[in-house]
Amino acid sequence: MSDDIVLKVENLGKFFKIYRNPRARIREWLTLGKRSYHKDFWALKDISFDVHKGGFLGIIGPNGAGKSTLLKLITGVLEPSTGSFAAKGKVLSLLELSGGMEGEASGRDNIIRSAQLLGFPDDYVQERMDQIEEFAELGEFFDREIRTYSSGMRIRLAFSMFAFLECDILVLDEILSVGDIFFRQKCYARLEDLIKQNVTIILVTHSIALVRQYCQEVIVLEQGEMVYSGEPGEGIKKYFSIRQNQGIKIKVTSTYDEDFVSDLDTLSDTTGNTLQWPGIEEFKKESLPKESSTMSAELVQLALYNDDGVQTNIFRQGEVVYLYYAYRIKKNIGVPISMFSLFSATNLIIHGKNSIQLNADHPKAVNAGDILRFKQSIKLDVSPRNYIFDLELSAISPKDFEELDSLTRLDFKERLASLVSIKPAGNILVVPKNAGGAMNLHAGFCNLKGSMNIQLISKGQELTFDS
Repeated sequence: MSDDIVLKVENLGKFFKIYRNPRARIREWLTLGKRSYHKDFWALKDISFDVHKGGFLGIIGPNGAGKSTLLKLITGVLEPSTGSFAAKGKVLSLLELSGGMEGEASGRDNIIRSAQLLGFPDDYVQERMDQIEEFAELGEFFDREIRTYSSGMRIRLAFSMFAFLECDILVLDEILSVGDIFFRQKCYARLEDLIKQNVTIILVTHSIALVRQYCQEVIVLEQGEMVYSGEPGEGIKKYFSIRQNQGIKIKVTSTYDEDFVSDLDTLSDTTGNTLQWPGIEEFKKESLPKESSTMSAELVQLALYNDDGVQTNIFRQGEVVYLYYAYRIKKNIGVPISMFSLFSATNLIIHGKNSIQLNADHPKAVNAGDILRFKQSIKLDVSPRNYIFDLELSAISPKDFEELDSLTRLDFKERLASLVSIKPAGNILVVPKNAGGAMNLHAGFCNLKGSMNIQLISKGQELTFDS
């Protein structure tokens, strides 16, 4: 194996003996293998590929294609029937971590035990325990028995553990669909950190959006065989063609994502009057983000409304969301600048604008103790899925504010002082505009405005059709 290759798989295969019933298995045992009462089922056949250091490999395919079996082979959970593989460095698999936990022990004790089994020194995980506990966001369950956990909580605990364990190869099996959108975003952010650290990642997933964003290479499996290996774009097309051949109605251009929402029943039918500024009773303190206060400013109000004046975080495509948020300013500042950013669950920024770009009228100074209110509207011309939004309040001196046109982008960033950055501040769920519509309004994340003209030349006459 060359120095750049950390995993080499050659002609790997795995078959299982399938018996008609338990008696057939016993009869075969009694003959000491002289007679066969089973059929061989090949879950994998002749799989070969290399993974390079720092690479991100995605493994996709329909259910039953052999994806999880492949991961179990290269992590040593199963023994191969044919072929071989060789890995360099330390391999961590979340599949092993979540499945090998002791039900009667607490989450904390399971972390210590698992780290020991993985060969880490006793004090290694203890030094990182506070970080793991904070990342997991399990609250008092962190010190409760694992048997009281849901499957999602177990995965949360396991992911939080290995997020702070050093490894050379990280193997993940469809775990990033667990938990709420905020926890998944943390997981994706951690993956980005690992990529920067040159950790090799192997991921089995059904999320094509995730493959598009992160994977450098992709392997497509079908009925235990590798039908494609190479560039993600072509691999995704191959995957969709397989699903079409199985009778699943899906377009090759589809942006299938685990956050896609088609259920419109959760939308409120309540209507009301649009508010200039909601009453104090409309703002619920418990709904504010946990980390929303600094020595300079504090978020004290936040609410989202639709066109009917109904407070909600669920909107149809093309609807306008009205954000009302207010800060208590704790020290004298210059010109306040507000920033709103919208992200996908995979940390891809979809939209971001500050109050300058929105041509808002800014106060030239704000005193300590003042309340600063912002009302912002955004037309949600984006694809149906769950989104996260961040809020940030900064300030710039009145002199620099008057000279914005002469400042470079770098100058502006250097002179902008951040007062409070809230990541995340909340989520917005966008659902399809038309239930059961024949086609989507657009492909991809955003609906870019434009027009089209069509010209037909028939029998020497030019006919033009305007859209």
